[in-house]
Amino acid sequence: MPYKCFQCAKSFKKNDNLVIHLRTHSRKKPYDCPDCQKYFIGYSHHMRHLRTHSGKKPFEYPVCGKGFNHNSSLVRHQRTHTVQKPFACPYCGKAFSKNSDLVNHKRTHIGEKPFKCPVCWKSFSHNSVLVSHQRTHTGEKPFECPICGKSFSQNSSLVSHQRTHTGEKPFECPVCGKGFSENSTMVRHQRTHRGEKPFECPICGKCFSQNSNLVKHQRTHTGEKPCKCPVCLKSFSQNSLLVSHQRTHTGEKPFECPICGKSFSQNSNLVKHQRIHAGEKPFKCPVCGNSFSQNSVLVRHQRTHTGEKPFECPLCRKKFSRNSELVKHQRIH
Repeated sequence: MPYKCFQCAKSFKKNDNLVIHLRTHSRKKPYDCPDCQKYFIGYSHHMRHLRTHSGKKPFEYPVCGKGFNHNSSLVRHQRTHTVQKPFACPYCGKAFSKNSDLVNHKRTHIGEKPFKCPVCWKSFSHNSVLVSHQRTHTGEKPFECPICGKSFSQNSSLVSHQRTHTGEKPFECPVCGKGFSENSTMVRHQRTHRGEKPFECPICGKCFSQNSNLVKHQRTHTGEKPCKCPVCLKSFSQNSLLVSHQRTHTGEKPFECPICGKSFSQNSNLVKHQRIHAGEKPFKCPVCGNSFSQNSVLVRHQRTHTGEKPFECPLCRKKFSRNSELVKHQRIH
């Protein structure tokens, strides 16, 4: 790997790929959209985005004349025109072009798993899945990314990984048109349109559109905090919270305001800050109609209407509507 990033030591086979990667550190995005002012790291990403404004679909299928933004979408569409599928599943009606594919598919209905791992005895419905599984024992990773050299045990994982380099999002939501790099991510997204929440908490009955969100929620019941900071040993229920916390130790502030250059350790703080420039005040008081740029400021304001004083002095029991007022008061003691 002759081309190495001096900031994170990541290696690349081509200098062009290293140049694009370096922009992720500098946050430099030299390609801007003249219509919406959005910026892009790479030229190819920029060109794909421009098509969303122009409506241009350069990849056309000659049989039906349907056009697509991406070549990968055209390839998937072509499969709907080609190959007859005479073998239908008696359970769900799904059709296949080969009888052998139908035989493999029917195992998902009857639960048959004839392929057994000789190491751990785990069983699988398909031999190809067994072969992939066995690599977890051998550590074999035969599928290498030609751009950064990272290796994977499964070809499907390599294909998904390569989209992080190309920015390709071939899976498009039929409702809103949003693109995704993986079909599974698109399927989860579609639940937001249908309002579908199939993952239910067995303790409180709250439902979620994604299983990962259910797992995080259940920790509020169990008190489990599996993500521990290696510096101060403080524990967190979610890895994302740990990552944000670790920036208090490193001083890292990766989220930079494009207008004034001020940096923040968390993206949520950047979003709040940007409202100052935009003059946006999305949080409105239902009592007096006064608007605020942050929800926390609205909450404090509402106490002027309710008279709530949640901050109590432990010495004299005097109460205050703001914590800052309590801190000032405690100085007299």
